[in-house]
Amino acid sequence: MCGDKTNNHAVSEYSREEVVCPICGLKDEQFLFYAPERIVQCKQCGLIYCNPRLDARSLEKIYSKEYFMSEEHNQGIDYKAYANYIGEESVITRSMIKRMKKVELFAKGKGRLLDIGCAAGFSLIAAHARGWDAEGIECSEFCVNYALSRRLKVHRGTLKDFPGKEDSIDAITMWDYLEHSPNPLRDLRICASLLKKGGVILFSVPNVDSWSFSLMQKKWIGFKNIEHLYFFSRTTLNKMAQLAGLKMEHCFYHGKHVSLSFFLSRVQYYIPFTRIHTLVEKLAATDRAKNISFYFNPYDILNVVLRKEG
Repeated sequence: MCGDKTNNHAVSEYSREEVVCPICGLKDEQFLFYAPERIVQCKQCGLIYCNPRLDARSLEKIYSKEYFMSEEHNQGIDYKAYANYIGEESVITRSMIKRMKKVELFAKGKGRLLDIGCAAGFSLIAAHARGWDAEGIECSEFCVNYALSRRLKVHRGTLKDFPGKEDSIDAITMWDYLEHSPNPLRDLRICASLLKKGGVILFSVPNVDSWSFSLMQKKWIGFKNIEHLYFFSRTTLNKMAQLAGLKMEHCFYHGKHVSLSFFLSRVQYYIPFTRIHTLVEKLAATDRAKNISFYFNPYDILNVVLRKEG
């Protein structure tokens, strides 16, 4: 295919596998660009995704302690790392409290809640504070051990390993998770089976309908992480929801509280000039930047409400 050639940026210590479109079950794709992974679009349904993409062994390797806690001497641009996720607890929890209030607008009452991809469990802390009986599931051994040390109820593994019963959960959340899932349609189908009738799912994903994707294309921040496997629009999300037996009820943009340090670490990605990049990197590492936080909504993270009818 013209323009479809090996890209050095896509070659790394991680191994990859060829996949088909999870919505159509076909490999009928158009090559778009490297960013740095090989990005394609399904000709049938329009879903944008990585192909080849990281395999299960590589994904397990990525979500180590180093993914959530970078070494002090290595805090520049990294396609997969947070500078200090654990240190951001107060800021992240504030965002999660705000998100839980949104969940409560659509849920039929506070009951059992499952958060998929709960990381260190800050979402569960927020849910408990709002009166929910909350538990989580997370693949990172580091995060699960941290959450358990905080006496949070977190299961290690993928959603298919979750020991929940059918029709037993009132609400499911997936904050910045579905783009990481190796099988998002399967995950939605499992969610549908776990939910009680009338139960809701709220999740957030980078949105290829957004102004920032239209403007930045292959430099879009959504492509920054090599473990982002799928890139959704309202149309592709609605198709997946229908296949999973769920109804898309509402979509909205929602920001989050971020530290100045986190904000600057993301700004670095768009800075092409080495001297300015170095200056921003140094600012991001300062204690002042770590201690200042604010609410930020770039209108490129789509929040979606799905409901199990009945």
